[in-house]
Amino acid sequence: KSMTQTSSFRRTLSFAFDTEWHDKNFNDALSFMNKVGVKCEEMDHHPKWTNVYNRLEIELYTHDKDGLTMKDFDLASFMDQEFKSYE
Repeated sequence: KSMTQTSSFRRTLSFAFDTEWHDKNFNDALSFMNKVGVKCEEMDHHPKWTNVYNRLEIELYTHDKDGLTMKDFDLASFMDQEFKSYE
C-alpha cells in the first residue's frame, strides 16, 4: 500500500471530522490534496488541512453553521473513495 490512513474520520468534541493520512511520499500527498481540492471547489466547502511531507491532517467543519452538515459527510465520503485509489 502506498497510503495508509492512521485514524478513521471521527467526531471530536468540537463537532468536527478530524483525520490524519500518511502517504508513501510527498507526491502522493500532493496528488490527493489536488484531487480533493477540485471537489472542494465544486462544493464550495473547504477543509482545514495541513501537509508535512507525506502526512495530511484534515478537519471538516461547516463554520457558518457552527457544526457538521451534510457537506462535511459528503466530502468525507468523497475523500474515503479517493483514498482507495492510493491503496
